[in-house]
Amino acid sequence: MYTKENYEKDLGFIEKMDHLVSHRIEFIAYFFALAACLAAHILYFFLFLNAGVKNMAIFNVFSVLFYALTIILVKKVKNKLLLAYAALAEIIIHASLATICVGWVPDFGMFLLMIIPIAFLMPNKNKKAPFVVMFTSILLYGVLKYIYRDNNYTVYNIDDTAFASVFYFINIFIGSFVLVYSTTIYTFMNRYTECKLRVQNEQLRIMASVDPLTKLSNRRAMHRSLTEICEKSRETGRNYVLGIGDIDNFKQVNDTYGHDFGDCVLSTVAEVISDNLPDSGCAARWGGEEFLFVIPDEELEKGRLFSDKIVTLISQQQFVKDDTTFSVTMTIGICEGAPDDIIDKVISQADKRLYKGKRNGKNHTEYTD
Repeated sequence: MYTKENYEKDLGFIEKMDHLVSHRIEFIAYFFALAACLAAHILYFFLFLNAGVKNMAIFNVFSVLFYALTIILVKKVKNKLLLAYAALAEIIIHASLATICVGWVPDFGMFLLMIIPIAFLMPNKNKKAPFVVMFTSILLYGVLKYIYRDNNYTVYNIDDTAFASVFYFINIFIGSFVLVYSTTIYTFMNRYTECKLRVQNEQLRIMASVDPLTKLSNRRAMHRSLTEICEKSRETGRNYVLGIGDIDNFKQVNDTYGHDFGDCVLSTVAEVISDNLPDSGCAARWGGEEFLFVIPDEELEKGRLFSDKIVTLISQQQFVKDDTTFSVTMTIGICEGAPDDIIDKVISQADKRLYKGKRNGKNHTEYTD
């Protein structure tokens, strides 16, 4: 069952995530990602230089300059996704050239596969772009794996040197970081989507269940609540109290002060009922100026005390319209329901007592036949 606590927890997570994806956080995320790439290529430059792989050392000089430029542009470029795709293109080229130069043992080729989930996790407006990255990477991976699994065609042979192991472990570390990063992002995005879906469904349910003017349950939602209360009453063997209240002379209020002000009166009356209703109880706008409330696990006397309190509080409310101050009253009919009672008969009994109260002077609780 989706509870209020679940709803508030999901809503809190959504608000937190929405805050995290603000423009400032977006800038920081891109900045640190590009800075990490810059640091990696500085490291690669020195490693390739010391390993005597001059072609890749020179390429990494351009890579360092490229990432330095992207870091400068990250604050100036509005569409930062272009920088991300430029970085992916650089990674594809670097991984391919490194494999051609030093072979498959250092495992630069794995970066061709590692970038695929990143391409799909980015907020793409162009839905084809991640698939282009995926097919390009997979094609290059397959071709390079087939050609360079042996070192017969590599430009440099470093398999028998310590640099092969150094490159391998560094690549494994960076690849693992990318994998953990991608998994973390996916987990949060998936949870965010699920939370948003649950919250939207709950908001739709609330919209379908709540009277927009009074913010109380509507008649349909109240019928569901009454069914649940009756089932609980049968399980526990305890009675419940049901009441129907009607604002006295409400038509006169509408005719005198207008329907907009009549709506204000309805909202105020609903607020009085809602604020004083026990936690276990529920209330609804039953129709027009009629309100229905039910209190589980209580007897008639407790219901009468609550009803009398509502009648008194409503009569004390002051309304001001065009220098005129007035108040309204409410008559309430209440009935005690037993576990075996049919709910429609209990409602009918309360309704009869309501109209008996109207005939007997209004502005009070009627609890006898």
